Amino acid sequence: MFRRPVLQVLHQFVRHESEIASSFVLERSLNRVQLLGRVGQDPVLRQAEGKNPVTIFSLATNEMWRSGESEEYQMGDISQKTTWHRISVFRPGLRDVAYQYVKKGSRIYVEGKIDYGEYMDKNNVRRQATTIIAGKNLVIITVFSFKGL
Repeated sequence: MFRRPVLQVLHQFVRHESEIASSFVLERSLNRVQLLGRVGQDPVLRQAEGKNPVTIFSLATNEMWRSGESEEYQMGDISQKTTWHRISVFRPGLRDVAYQYVKKGSRIYVEGKIDYGEYMDKNNVRRQATTIIAGKNLVIITVFSFKGL
């Protein structure tokens, strides 16, 4: 007679604990990067032994600001900072398109995620690398100019 309510309470406790545990597993997070810049080098297609091929290229983004006393009247020096990003494209269709059509100087929009990793260089020195892994969107922006119209 006393045994049944104890089992019900125990069952509810276990169910509650499992809901808490599963909520940690189902928790979402976000790792998203959006870049718009110019390609610094022609893409390279690499394939390590036993791994999927990857297309790699560098992308430069610029930040510009006006320094000086009066920004209101467009006076002062313009300063610029260029940041270089290493872009890796693993998705089979996107990887091949990037390798074939992206060229040095192209204006590119990339969506992806940021990845931090380590590798060993030629001298067996451990190096750190930051890479942007391209997702579904990689857009080549072309501007057409029609002369003589």
